[in-house]
Amino acid sequence: MSSCNGGSPSEKEEEIKDTMSAAPATTSISQNEEETTYTLPSPVQIAAMFSKAGLKYYAGITNATDNSAKFLSSNTATKITVFGFFLSDLSYCVLNKQKEESKKYFKICKQFAENLGLVSVFQSNNIPQRLEKNIEHTDSVLKILSEIQMNSDNTVEENQQEYISVITFAGAWIESMYIGTQVHAKEKNTNVAASITEQMGIAENIVKALKALPSDKADASALIQDINSLDEIYNSFKAVKELKAMGPDAADAAVLRLSIEDLTRFSKKVEAIRERIIKG
Repeated sequence: MSSCNGGSPSEKEEEIKDTMSAAPATTSISQNEEETTYTLPSPVQIAAMFSKAGLKYYAGITNATDNSAKFLSSNTATKITVFGFFLSDLSYCVLNKQKEESKKYFKICKQFAENLGLVSVFQSNNIPQRLEKNIEHTDSVLKILSEIQMNSDNTVEENQQEYISVITFAGAWIESMYIGTQVHAKEKNTNVAASITEQMGIAENIVKALKALPSDKADASALIQDINSLDEIYNSFKAVKELKAMGPDAADAAVLRLSIEDLTRFSKKVEAIRERIIKG
């Protein structure tokens, strides 16, 4: 993509309603002739939640763009997981108005989509051109990213490739948690800490969704083990145990306040998992 032309029409009026209030994505997976449904937010929703909490941009935190090509020849599960990493990085850059970085990550995400047979997802409705024209307008770009997400969900459902959506989200979640914990370590922002804590609770549903995937499509066993270990850490925290002891009606992850030690422990595990996946 080339740089923006000043005279191009804008989609700024195409405002996106509060992304955090949008309905979360619902993933349905057929297993043993039964359909299991797990509700997971989209990568854009998670990024928007962190942004609303005050997650600032720091160069060098996101996955390096110069190592993307090697993952295109990785095994299916790793390739899709890293695709999720880059989608999360794209959302982080867009929400922090990093124009040039956003362009790089969009290009990489498009390459991964093409490799996975989802070429139409990033090309329909003039998406590349619209993104180019509106790269500096966060609301417009978020709307385009949400459209990409919807196109992707529809395509994988039509082609019975739901495993792509689930594994992609797992990767995006890991990368989002990595970015969140890395930024929190620099700033100790209590709002960011609260968002990290709230997102920890998603791990259980991710594990369930991954376990429901057909093993012949992608071997997600290592990813299941990784995210399950994060879920176990989350459930070992004293504050979480006390909250769950109050019962399902009283339990609200939004009111949890974890200690710096708890967040550090979780952060180190996320970092180790991310490093394992990137190094292969």
